[in-house]
Amino acid sequence: MGMLAHFLAGPHPKTTLLLTRAGPVENPEHLLYSHPGLPLAAEGRQAARALARRLADYPVRAVYTADSRAELEFARLVAEALGVPLEVRPALRERAWGAWEGLAFGEVEARWPELVRDWVQDEAGFRPPGGESVRDVWARACPCLEAVLAAHRGQGVLVVGNCTVNRAALALALPCLPPEEGLRLEQDYARLTVIEFYGSEGVVKALNLG
Repeated sequence: MGMLAHFLAGPHPKTTLLLTRAGPVENPEHLLYSHPGLPLAAEGRQAARALARRLADYPVRAVYTADSRAELEFARLVAEALGVPLEVRPALRERAWGAWEGLAFGEVEARWPELVRDWVQDEAGFRPPGGESVRDVWARACPCLEAVLAAHRGQGVLVVGNCTVNRAALALALPCLPPEEGLRLEQDYARLTVIEFYGSEGVVKALNLG
C-alpha cells in the first residue's frame, strides 16, 4: 500500500522517527570500527549537548541506541538532557568488520586486494572475513526499528545510530531504496534526520539538519 491509499483510508497517527549519528569519535587514523567501537571525542560530547537543545522542539519520548561506546555515551548525554528513558538495543550496532576491525582501509586493500575487488562488485552483499554485509545489518536492524516504531505509535522517538543502521531506517520510509544505494544518503555526525510515519508508510521530512 502506498501513501495515497493510507491517506484516503482516513487519518493515521503520526509517529516521528528522529535519527542521528554518534560522534565525532576519536579516530585520527580513520580506522574501520564497529563494536565495541571507539570513544567519543570532546567535540562529540559537545555535539550531543547541542543536539539535545535542538530536540527540545520535538516530542521525544525515548532514546534508543546500540551498546557500543560512542553511541551509548552520546545517547546517554542526550537522554539525560531531555529527561527521557534510554533503551539499549544490540541489534542497532554498526556493521561488524570481522578481521578488518581496527584497520585502515589502505592496510585492508594491501592485505586483501582480491576481497576488496569483490567488495567493489557487490557493496551490499560482501562480507569481510568474519564480518557482516550491509544486507546482514539491514536484516537485523529493520525488525528492531519497526518494533521501536510500534512501541511509540503516535509519539516521537530518537535513534542514535550509525551510517549503516540509519540508512536502514531511511529505507523503511523509502522501500524503493536498495541496500547497495544506501551510500547515496550521507549521515553526518550529530546531525538530525526526521522521518514521519503514518502507519507503515514513511515520509522523509529532513536529512542532516545542522
